[in-house]
Amino acid sequence: MEDGRLIVTAVNTSGTEYDFVLGLGATLFTESGSARVGEDVNALTLAGVPVQTEGSRTVPNSYLPGTDAVGVLGGATLNGYDILIDAPNERLVLKPIGRAVRWAGISLSGPTPIQVFHDVLMRADVDFGGKLVGGLIDLTKPGFDVNAPLGSTISDGTVSSFRMGYGSWSDQPAQVVESPVFGGWDPEGLGFAIIGASVAYDCALAISWYHAELRTCLR
Repeated sequence: MEDGRLIVTAVNTSGTEYDFVLGLGATLFTESGSARVGEDVNALTLAGVPVQTEGSRTVPNSYLPGTDAVGVLGGATLNGYDILIDAPNERLVLKPIGRAVRWAGISLSGPTPIQVFHDVLMRADVDFGGKLVGGLIDLTKPGFDVNAPLGSTISDGTVSSFRMGYGSWSDQPAQVVESPVFGGWDPEGLGFAIIGASVAYDCALAISWYHAELRTCLR
């Protein structure tokens, strides 16, 4: 964990290490990170898995404030596997896609369906204070971003009640923002949330792009 984000380390063929923020979407590099990685961009691996950088974008350094990470490593690399994000035990596990999602030695909920767009983006129905709305899962953000219709669910910078499938959370960091993203996902302005890494601070998440499902710790 670093400044509320999940950090993973990729290496090049000579063993040079580069920290990335763990995400679920496209591969991104900050401007300074792109300069640091340089020609290593096509020679990076994560635990032996090649980091997919084709089609990656460069973003301003301000995209990842408070971290020295060179960019975001996400679904472009991970979506060929079933993955387990286990922040409490400081591990990320990738395994080949199976006919069913099984994780031995860890208690997880039943599957929550997710919608997958462009092989990387993930949308789930979520419950904010008893109101069922759409949610985009974006672990590059530390907490939650919500649009104005959900503003009343936030008190003192936290959302008091949030549920995603079988999992429930309380006192999650949240803020009301005016993001252009909301218009595309919630054109009628009924309420939408971007769900950040805080759901994984003390709760393991298992994600399968192939099976379009999410499992959380039992809570």
